[in-house]
Amino acid sequence: MRASSCLAGIAFLIFSCKKSDNNTINNPLPADVNIRFLSTNISDGLETVFFTSAGTGFVGGYKGGIYKTIDSGRTWTPLNSTVDLPIYSLFFLNDQKGFAVGGEDFCSGSGCTPPGSFILQTLNGGQTWKKVYNPTGNIELKSVYFVNASTGYCAGGNTIIKTSDGGQTWNEYKVNDLGGLLTQIVFTDPQKGYIASHSKIVETTDGGISWKVTSTQRNIGYVAISSADGVIYVAGQHKMIKSTNDGALWNELPNSPFDIYALHFIDNKKGFAFGSGNWSGGDFGHPYGAIYYTTDGGKVWSGSEDVKETGTILAASFPTGNLGYAVSGLNKIIRIKVN
Repeated sequence: MRASSCLAGIAFLIFSCKKSDNNTINNPLPADVNIRFLSTNISDGLETVFFTSAGTGFVGGYKGGIYKTIDSGRTWTPLNSTVDLPIYSLFFLNDQKGFAVGGEDFCSGSGCTPPGSFILQTLNGGQTWKKVYNPTGNIELKSVYFVNASTGYCAGGNTIIKTSDGGQTWNEYKVNDLGGLLTQIVFTDPQKGYIASHSKIVETTDGGISWKVTSTQRNIGYVAISSADGVIYVAGQHKMIKSTNDGALWNELPNSPFDIYALHFIDNKKGFAFGSGNWSGGDFGHPYGAIYYTTDGGKVWSGSEDVKETGTILAASFPTGNLGYAVSGLNKIIRIKVN
């Protein structure tokens, strides 16, 4: 799997191998938060996850594999994705219709041509997948998000791609002056959408007709974004930021964790952050996973950066308000239940 000197996953960010002591969060999770680690027989490094219900879900891997469970992650069936490039994001509109995006923006060897990215679609619950669009340019699509059955977006590199007919046709929009790459996209309503980038937030207020690039005044590698009850949270290499006024103003959360790859807020108070923890040690070690939880909108966090049962946690999906699943590059499925 592609990796920096410390951790695998997103290649364009290089995070620290060891947390700074004055940023350590090592408080036990509340008693009502239950974490279970489910082993799999999947050999592909897991990059993304999407559950359509408490029992049915899909994961995507670095080698292009897509796998399905119908028993809450206990067993997984390989599906024919038709690609052998990384699957970075999955999104399902219902239990039958879904999309997968990914790609590769580099290659090795003299004169090689990077394979670029793709958008896949399934109409039968993942049994078969069809490539419905090949974006221009050598980019990697990192995120796919639908606001309703007709309107969806993909983001990666400096490109935003939109469909207004349920994925039959797609139109591209190039974003200038990013200073980084687009990572994750989220919409708070059909008109307002936000995309995380290295130190900037890309925003639309007109349903993707136009996009504005806003600097956060911080040189931070943003990766993950989540929204709940009118509050937007963005996290990544360093401290998390939060907006309560549609992105007009961003405030840093000084006690928040960093090296975060996935966020999910249940409401504007309760939320999870997942990412990379401390280094296991040695030249051939790996980063532990990290799981954090807040009940006060990000002021105080509990959790651990020494989750030794798994490696870096790259993605999470919550099919219900109190049940979620996360994945790591070491092929573990993490089940999260809030009682």
